[in-house]
Amino acid sequence: MEFYALLTAATLVIALLAVAVFRQTRDIGTLLGTAALYYWSLFGAWYIVIDKTGGFSGKHYQYLETKMFPIVLDGDYMISLCLYAAFIIILQLTLLITMPESRERPLPRLQLRHEPIIVIGAIAAVGSVLLIRDKLSAAYVLHSSAYIYTRTQTDQWFTLHQVLNRVALIPSAIGLATLFAGDRSRYFVSVRRRYTLLGYALVLGGMGLFTFLLGNKNEILTALIAGLTAYVGSVRRPNWFKVALATAMGFWFLYAIEFFRGYPLAEMSTAFTQHVGEATEVGRFVTSSNEAYAAHFSMYGVLSKHIEPWFGYSIYSLVCSIVPRVLWPDRPRDIYLYYSESVGTVQNQGYSLHHATGWYLNFGYLGVALGAIVMGLVWGYCITARYRVRNKTGLRFRLFAIVAPWLFVACLPPMLRAGPEAYKGLILEGALIPVLVLMFSCRPRRKRRPASQLHWNPSQGWSLVRETS
Repeated sequence: MEFYALLTAATLVIALLAVAVFRQTRDIGTLLGTAALYYWSLFGAWYIVIDKTGGFSGKHYQYLETKMFPIVLDGDYMISLCLYAAFIIILQLTLLITMPESRERPLPRLQLRHEPIIVIGAIAAVGSVLLIRDKLSAAYVLHSSAYIYTRTQTDQWFTLHQVLNRVALIPSAIGLATLFAGDRSRYFVSVRRRYTLLGYALVLGGMGLFTFLLGNKNEILTALIAGLTAYVGSVRRPNWFKVALATAMGFWFLYAIEFFRGYPLAEMSTAFTQHVGEATEVGRFVTSSNEAYAAHFSMYGVLSKHIEPWFGYSIYSLVCSIVPRVLWPDRPRDIYLYYSESVGTVQNQGYSLHHATGWYLNFGYLGVALGAIVMGLVWGYCITARYRVRNKTGLRFRLFAIVAPWLFVACLPPMLRAGPEAYKGLILEGALIPVLVLMFSCRPRRKRRPASQLHWNPSQGWSLVRETS
């Protein structure tokens, strides 16, 4: 019963703090972000406790115990739940303490042209396909799943392939959300053409098919959250029916990716035709997916196997990651590899490391609190960036201030499944790249200089005179 009591108390405190943070910030992304924090931290614990106390949850996470380690409801698991709860609560308190009351401050709307987003997205999509096409061909010939083959046969170009996926998806999701917001958008004035919607459909549809064949959910989830938060954050009265419909369709697509990614690439077309009618249990996907359990397992594995922290290793790895792996193939790996080898997981398979566990492996128990404070400060900075916009603020920071709250929440799921090194992805893929792409779309067009003509003046002779409109 003590495990149920702990989970109930932690859930109530987190829910109350989530409401308090939302009332202070008026940012709906804080509610969505808190839901993500809870899902990847404590949600799966309810079903584990049910099963370990003699009940039957009907969830299928037990295969992780054979590949990772079994969970026992002992003191180490109790400490794990306490650390996860403390991580979320300290983060929320950091937001409450450091953030001022929401100040409704209208920003001058920026003119957004959609063509650069579409063109850059299409170029990035083609580049990503070219980088991975050899592996897709090999998976087809070997009658293997594209997901399994590409994850076990990675090279120095794989990271660039993932970055290009996000370049194609995230700015396009924000652009499409702005297009749907239309004249009601508080931040952008859309300059659309007849082919704008078709262009987004081609880029996002093509990337959807590509990620479906690869079995990659992360990029789609990030783009889905970015698009939804951009739309809801841009209009004062969102169309919640459209939001709910887009969310349902997005989660069904995520479920379909997970449902079919185990099939060999050569059989994908046949499998989809025959089994698409079976891919309907979206609710079960949310509660039974290994997303809710793999990262959750990590803290217990570290505590139960008495893994010693490797002081500050992630900071060293994060600094080294500035150098691309193409130029430094043996670049130090992140803290995840130390975790997976120390707890004895089945190698050559991917698992998740909870962000709080990553901080624990660097600095022990105090690292969990430090990680929560750092994430809270970064999140708060993203939300309050709009308050620091002035009349002379440059375009780059104006764009960052607009999209930062949306992008942080969109990048929160992958951050929660990695150690402190995940801040590189937040800075590069979650902020810098989308802002640079949007800068191309929002940069004012240069005005054409008026033409000059020769003009005869009896007193001055011939002279150049500019035409005026």
